[in-house]
Amino acid sequence: MRWLIGVVLLASSICQAQSGYTIPLEKVNPSLAIPSMVARDGVLYVAYRSFDLLRFSNQLQVLSYDLNAHKELRHVTISVPKAHGARASEGLFLSTDGKTLAYSETYSPELVLLVSTQNLLEIRRVTVLPFAADDRKRIFAGFDGNSILAFASVKGDRLRFIRLNASDLKTATDTLGPKQPNFQSIMWSPKDRITWLPTLSEEWQEYTEHGQKTGEQFGSHAQYRIGHGAALVGNSTFLAYFGNLSEAGSIVSFSGGHPSELTLPCVPRPYSSGDVAGYAGALCTTSPDREPEHGGDKILSSEFLLLKAGGPTVVWKHPMDFLAVADSDDPDTGVQWGDPLLYRDGSKLLIVAPTKKPELAVYETDAPQ
Repeated sequence: MRWLIGVVLLASSICQAQSGYTIPLEKVNPSLAIPSMVARDGVLYVAYRSFDLLRFSNQLQVLSYDLNAHKELRHVTISVPKAHGARASEGLFLSTDGKTLAYSETYSPELVLLVSTQNLLEIRRVTVLPFAADDRKRIFAGFDGNSILAFASVKGDRLRFIRLNASDLKTATDTLGPKQPNFQSIMWSPKDRITWLPTLSEEWQEYTEHGQKTGEQFGSHAQYRIGHGAALVGNSTFLAYFGNLSEAGSIVSFSGGHPSELTLPCVPRPYSSGDVAGYAGALCTTSPDREPEHGGDKILSSEFLLLKAGGPTVVWKHPMDFLAVADSDDPDTGVQWGDPLLYRDGSKLLIVAPTKKPELAVYETDAPQ
């Protein structure tokens, strides 16, 4: 199989756009909760927990914001189960018809909350999810159509796929999927009912939710062998991220059966949310000095890369802090990354990024169809 390799150069063709503006957030503590976001039809929706001085939280802040007029439309506070310390969300999603928001926290205290986009008022909730204690790496994938909510986890050595009816938040289906001894992340398309798993030989295999191989397979012959996750862009391009902090990294794109590799002077990991056809984000980090007396593995710099996935090529980049929160030090509890939201507005693409300040940073760049 022929490989195409691209190298990132500090070329003038890569845009170095500045932040367009910021969106202030009330009662937010980015070290304890990272805002979850989704956008449609020029409106940004944001949800995040607020905390008191003792780091307790029993309120969820939900707001809508007009991205064209640059003004807040509505802000409500919703009571939620009490939690202490940092709290990870599994995301904020919109139904296909745009009428309902779904917010979820998948570890104790569990929560699924449905909210109307018209007035941001609560529609219904559930505080007990059909997970067991041994369900690890739980994820919420949003709406599978208008009436179904999709969840997944790792149960034992197998993937588990759960769907809830949005009408009553009761279990619709519960399926045990393929076996895999080395779960780095769950790559899953609920609408297509397929999932991708890495093998011990560093290939990616595609399976149905019931565990049958589909025949799709992507070889992984990246220069840097340590995997740092993967992302599916649309239903045609698969991105795998690799790197070694003492050296560098790369992103491998599989599209149309042909892989190509983009080498980078840093280590990339998937770092974006939102569904913008053909585009994905990465946070690229450097740690050139691994000696303990000089900071060890401390990240010295980080930069957001906007990728045209089919190349892959870098079309825009900007310095950006790495953000993450976790429910605890236990790796089997919730973890949330500070993924920027990608949102297309005509020929422009907006990158809405959480920051270490009580605000969101909004960047804009050209993104032709």
